[in-house]
Amino acid sequence: MTTQMRASAREMRHMVGRYLHARSCPAYAVNAIRDAIMAAQAEGADAVTVMERVRDRYAGARTSFDVRRDGDGIVLDGRGTPAILLAPALIDELSLAAIDGVARVHVVGTPGIGIAAALGEYAAVRGVAFEIESSAGGDAAEDVAGDAGDRAILAPRRTERTPVRPAESAAGPAMRRILLEGYVMDADQFWRLFHESNEALTPDSELSRRHAGSQLYDENGDLIGEVSEETYLHLRRDENDPERAVLA
Repeated sequence: MTTQMRASAREMRHMVGRYLHARSCPAYAVNAIRDAIMAAQAEGADAVTVMERVRDRYAGARTSFDVRRDGDGIVLDGRGTPAILLAPALIDELSLAAIDGVARVHVVGTPGIGIAAALGEYAAVRGVAFEIESSAGGDAAEDVAGDAGDRAILAPRRTERTPVRPAESAAGPAMRRILLEGYVMDADQFWRLFHESNEALTPDSELSRRHAGSQLYDENGDLIGEVSEETYLHLRRDENDPERAVLA
């Protein structure tokens, strides 16, 4: 019996994004968090498993750090938010620190900060590189799986941006390999993600079958407007009535 399978970058992009929506991740942050997860997975971290492990932390999660100065360095405080959710914000803050010439960035209150060790290519696209130093609460540099401490010291520096040319470099060698070969995944995990991510899709209805495209209708069949798949679930939840609006 097959225990592993390959998932294309396109399949993973859809599944991870939909999974985050289905788990009520803040809609504005989904695409950035999705891309960070895919980049970390490409670099060898089991980021998708980490994503599943913190499934109860998405709703209402913070997506930025509390930032304060500490002498010549800065402190990024995640206030207990899992690092996988703050990965895009972390790279943004490191990029700003590198531009400002900050030599040390102290990350605290961010469980699983070791995932940063697998964000090198993701950071290079934004013109920043960094080294991870061990700190209290676990050796972040060795904790790529994201299981250990909640703090680390990072040393950022500016670097030449990796050009994003999908047909050539695909934003780095790891992602280029993924585009060519796909992600190797546990088959049970793939199908679990497949079904759970589908919770973010449009429910089948008579109205939805009469229309095509990203069109939002009210209960009378009147066109409200056009939205994306990413906003659909959140629009319905805000209405607090699953039958009031349907994305066709």
